[in-house]
Amino acid sequence: MAVGKGRTKSRGLVTVMTTMAMLLLVAMAGMALDTGNTLARYRDAQTAADAAALAGAYELFYGNTGSINSSATTAASTNGYVDGVDGVSITINSPPTSGIYNGDASSVEVIIDHQMPTSFLSTIGFTNLDYQVRAVANGNVGSSRNCVYVLGSSGENSLQVASSSSLDTNCGIYVNSDNSDSLAVESGSCLSGTSITTVGGHTGAGSGSCSGGSNFECSDGTLACPYTGDGASAGEEPIPVQDPLSGLTPPTVTYTAASCPPDETCDASGCSGKEKDSGGPYEPYTVDTSGSETLNPGTYCGGILVKKGNVTLNPGVYILRGGGLRVEGGDSNVTGADVSFYNTCFWQCDDSDPDHDPEKGPEWYWTMDINSSATVNLAAPACNGGASGQECANDLDGILFFSDRLAPETDNPGDYPTNRIDSSVDATLEGAIYVWNQHLKFHSGSGGSTSQTILISKFLEVTSGSNVSIDNFTGAGQSSPIKRVTLVE
Repeated sequence: MAVGKGRTKSRGLVTVMTTMAMLLLVAMAGMALDTGNTLARYRDAQTAADAAALAGAYELFYGNTGSINSSATTAASTNGYVDGVDGVSITINSPPTSGIYNGDASSVEVIIDHQMPTSFLSTIGFTNLDYQVRAVANGNVGSSRNCVYVLGSSGENSLQVASSSSLDTNCGIYVNSDNSDSLAVESGSCLSGTSITTVGGHTGAGSGSCSGGSNFECSDGTLACPYTGDGASAGEEPIPVQDPLSGLTPPTVTYTAASCPPDETCDASGCSGKEKDSGGPYEPYTVDTSGSETLNPGTYCGGILVKKGNVTLNPGVYILRGGGLRVEGGDSNVTGADVSFYNTCFWQCDDSDPDHDPEKGPEWYWTMDINSSATVNLAAPACNGGASGQECANDLDGILFFSDRLAPETDNPGDYPTNRIDSSVDATLEGAIYVWNQHLKFHSGSGGSTSQTILISKFLEVTSGSNVSIDNFTGAGQSSPIKRVTLVE
């Protein structure tokens, strides 16, 4: 009898343990299903928040401030999220009340909270899984924050100001690198803007040349200067900004040998240098004169090289097919109003033929290279007109220099390819310099007086006694090329 009772108790214990195990398995399966469903809904909610923020920012951009909330809520609803329905709560703030764009009158913030009912987990007492998503869109990036974008995502010294140099801007400066030393301003130098932001950290050795003897100076006053990701609390840390000109449409280029003349020539449709080899690259069209020369817009096989002389550029788009734009020497002076340069490779930059590799030589691909005491005074077409009277009427309005997005990329600061203004150059530049995947360098006593200018590069260097000033950036004015609503957070 005693043995039988023990067996009965054992069978009862096994039943209890089996039941508990089954409940645990059900709970685990329920958690997997419910959390998986919540994750999918989280992604959907982020899409809805992004769409809502953009819709509100478009209303802001066109001056319809009374329609911000209705457009944002309609966009969220279209994407499946309705305020007050099924546990959804939508908050719309213009200006935002948190994050890097806190208080920015040109931005719209959308926050979606969702108390999502569970299915399986409700059986063990978890009736909801709550999550929150957030998005911020800017109705006019140019006017509100930034005109200097350093887009490299990693690496130290992505933005460097050194050796008694200065970068002085009447706008915001943004560095995407998450490196702890992404922003470096050495002793005796100054980095100044309305705001200075880096996703990573910064170094500033010794005393600087900004007012008060500091390395950094910000006129905004609402954020730390510089505002960095180091030590920032969750939700307050800066995140990488998107390329503000990623939607810019490049001009059409014909990449065939037959489209370039065999001999050096120059006419109303552009100029070409001399063909080096049959079917090969072209030497740059070269100006080397004690007098003056006028050039017309068009395609330049081999690019443009000014070694000597006074060169006037007529208004229009200059397509540099290999060779880049080179101006060198104290006897070189280049001026042009309402001009844009599109810098591309001789063959398509992503051509798979190894004989067409753009890194084979400077005739195949080169950069903007202004050096050795040359003087340039160049201005892009104003960004005005369009349906709203504010947007760019033409694709390259406001764009001074546009590097082919498929052109060779700079791997580290200072490496090839580098766009440079070097060796005591006097440069007056108006319009965006857009070399998003390459290094941009002001070096060795060079100066850039840059009005209505935006600098967009992977790395940016201002060193060796150089001084760059963006002194008249208005953004909302008619000359800013950034007239595009953009997600910024």
